[in-house]
Amino acid sequence: MSANLISLDEASWRLQKSEISGRAFAELLVRSPPLLLGIFPGNEMEEPVDLSRVSSFRAEPENVVAADNVRWTDIKLDWRELLVGFERRGRRVSWWFACDITPELLARAAQPSPTRRALDDLRPPVLLTSPASTVRQPARRARSEWFEAAVFAGAVPASGKLPRGRRGPKSGKRENTAAGIRKDLGDKILTLDALRAMPEKELAGRYLVSRDTARKARNDVLQSWVEISSSTNDK
Repeated sequence: MSANLISLDEASWRLQKSEISGRAFAELLVRSPPLLLGIFPGNEMEEPVDLSRVSSFRAEPENVVAADNVRWTDIKLDWRELLVGFERRGRRVSWWFACDITPELLARAAQPSPTRRALDDLRPPVLLTSPASTVRQPARRARSEWFEAAVFAGAVPASGKLPRGRRGPKSGKRENTAAGIRKDLGDKILTLDALRAMPEKELAGRYLVSRDTARKARNDVLQSWVEISSSTNDK
């Protein structure tokens, strides 16, 4: 695994410090070779996230992206490759690792080391049980406005041609949306009452599909939930 891998939250913080918008970040990702690693629902292995054929993309806090109607979690990026991608498009990222050097860190580094002794000092060495360097900094991420702008719709793949559209259930969007709703219900991110009461516009935006697809997927889930409940009660 590359030593340059960082979380999406950390990358967003560094880019915000460099005055690079979430919109520019989203555009770069969908127009470049895969730069993300994430976990696909139902698969615990990290995989490259190919965004070359998606029609919509959204970055979210806590290391999540939504590509079409699929949510990827535990997102990581190769920071060096990300820098190269922006440089090729004439965008310079001003953040670099020296930005993390604070006055407190400099003052601590200037202090003499407690383990440094004269060569003729024969006393046994003293081990430090809890060095200050082991204290971990809290996770950082960009402000909510940055993530609100990290959205891109109507992505065009590198070939310059949009993927051939397909109509009806063969596209899989309805089934995938229903699967996403069931997962949110199973993870208790969503309740049945909230699902029933959610306006179609909000539901469509949540799963990045049309209102018609969102309505049909919701009906599928509610119908299957009723059937499961009825079969359980009959036993």
